[in-house]
Amino acid sequence: MTRVRIRLPNVVRAGEPFAVRALITHPMETGLRIDRAGQTVPRGIIHRFTCTLDLAPVIDIAFEPAISADPFVEFDVLAERSGRLDFAWYDESGAIHRDSRDIKVE
Repeated sequence: MTRVRIRLPNVVRAGEPFAVRALITHPMETGLRIDRAGQTVPRGIIHRFTCTLDLAPVIDIAFEPAISADPFVEFDVLAERSGRLDFAWYDESGAIHRDSRDIKVE
């Protein structure tokens, strides 16, 4: 089961950076584990994370295979006006896990 948690302030000031914290709970598999039947469990990791603010890129991270389970990212965003932050986590199966948050700028 995949679950996303995002933390950011309710209200931010125009022109001042604010912290965004994002975590995805994902059944990460290295591709090295053997199941009870003796078969290799296929690799399945989150390999990319993106965040946009009103479709403008904020951050784009490429994760390497050594990424930990349930990847956590923290980064700063600078907004001049209210808008929508869109988050996307891409896994190797082709699935894209999305979430979004509206931000209010004063």
